[in-house]
Amino acid sequence: MRTPKGLYADERLIYHPELLTCLHCGALLVMDNYLAWEKTVQTLDRLLSVASRPGHCPDATCAGSRMRLLSAEAQGIAMPGSTYGYDVLVRIGWWRQEYRATYGEIHAELAAQVHLSVSPVR
Repeated sequence: MRTPKGLYADERLIYHPELLTCLHCGALLVMDNYLAWEKTVQTLDRLLSVASRPGHCPDATCAGSRMRLLSAEAQGIAMPGSTYGYDVLVRIGWWRQEYRATYGEIHAELAAQVHLSVSPVR
């Protein structure tokens, strides 16, 4: 059985919601003391550790108190469930569409920048 390679992030980014007030009552959001999601994301130029700190309405009677608002900017870095950034996915699609590159050719080009096997390229 092979051991997975360790990926060590170059930079850690913790995002907060872009909205500062509750959508329902207009009260200032309170930031929770935990990270809603945290993942390592590979982009073409660096390796990131991305996390999002949620916010919620402090008024318990408000309908927005049960909602946990996350950062849209953080979610725009990578797809849910994926460790590859959107720039990597776009590059794969571009080579496949424009150059009619095979999966092996795409993998050979990306292997210098991103740690991946042939199966995610497919």
